[in-house]
Order: sequence, then structure tokens, then C-alpha cells
Amino acid sequence: MVKPEEARALLRDYTYALDAGRLSEWPMFFSEKGLYRITTRQNLEQGYPLSIMLCDNRNMLYDRVEATEKANIYEPHYYRHILSDSQPMESKDGALCARTSFICVRTMLDGSTILFTSGEYLDEVVREQGVVRFRSKTVVLDQSRIDTLIAIPL
Repeated sequence: MVKPEEARALLRDYTYALDAGRLSEWPMFFSEKGLYRITTRQNLEQGYPLSIMLCDNRNMLYDRVEATEKANIYEPHYYRHILSDSQPMESKDGALCARTSFICVRTMLDGSTILFTSGEYLDEVVREQGVVRFRSKTVVLDQSRIDTLIAIPL
């Protein structure tokens, strides 16, 4: 079973990789059949399956990285995540489940900075071949409108 401190270290390393622009590392934070989903609080509370971004395996995550790095056109920017402490939840199917509040600040190359989004991560963390990874990461945004497209995962 995954220990809470291992799950917290995974989340820390995950956000530092995104904040440092190391997008190519992103898929390896997930299990082979890992799920990554961005949705809104309203959709989650109403039980709607609608997603802003949805990848349901590591290959889809790699496709997302390639599209972001080679095909998508967007103004370059950086994220900075600020995380709350993680709250363990009831574990299921051998995964440690936790929720963590976050805010994400976006900084453009001209130096302008805004609070890009806030919300919470709902994570299921497992050990796969001795490595701690996300089996599922649902990013629940507090707001239903985003300033611009989400090019980089949260």
C-alpha cells in the first residue's frame, strides 16, 4: 500500500515538473492505464461526465505532450502551483486516495501574472512495478470559465 508521504512526494514532484516546463516527464507520473481528467466543480457535483481535457492511458498523455510541443499554437507561459496539505480519503482497490486544494498562477513572457485557476486534485495513487504513480488524477476547477485554453496540463 502507498503511504501518504509517498503520495504527497509524487504530487510535489508532479507540480514541480509542470512548473519547470518539463512537460515530457508528465506521462511518467501516471500508471500505464492512468486517467487524467480536468473538469469543473459544477460538472462533478451534478455527476456530469463532461471534461475539459481527458486522457485515459499513458499513450494518450504522450500524444497530448506531442501535440502541445509540436502542433498547438499558444502564447508561451509558465505555471506556478501552490498546494494545500493533502487530505487522505477512503482508499479503494489498493489505491491511496487523497484530495489537495491548489491555485495555479500563470505568468506570460512579458511578465504579466494572473491567478489562472483554483480547485482541487482528486488523486488515486498506486505502486506499479515498485514505482508510485497516479492511477487517476481528476483536476476539479472551481470556475467553469477559463481565461484562455489550457495548453499545458494542470
